[in-house]
Amino acid sequence: MSTDEKMLSVKEAGGRLGVGRDSVKRLIVRGKLGAIRFPAMGGRGMNIRYGVPESEINRFLDQNRTGRGR
Repeated sequence: MSTDEKMLSVKEAGGRLGVGRDSVKRLIVRGKLGAIRFPAMGGRGMNIRYGVPESEINRFLDQNRTGRGR
């Protein structure tokens, strides 16, 4: 990941992957999709924010191609 790489929100990552936000969060928590965790601002840690590097989306898609559409 380069320092000037585009970061996607969980919602944007879900759009690129064709899944919902909850699925993206599960992939991140399970270690299948790399992301950067941003510190929660106040509260009890329930409002965790992630940034997903565009290269991680591309890596995940390359590793999980099923042959559909070929």
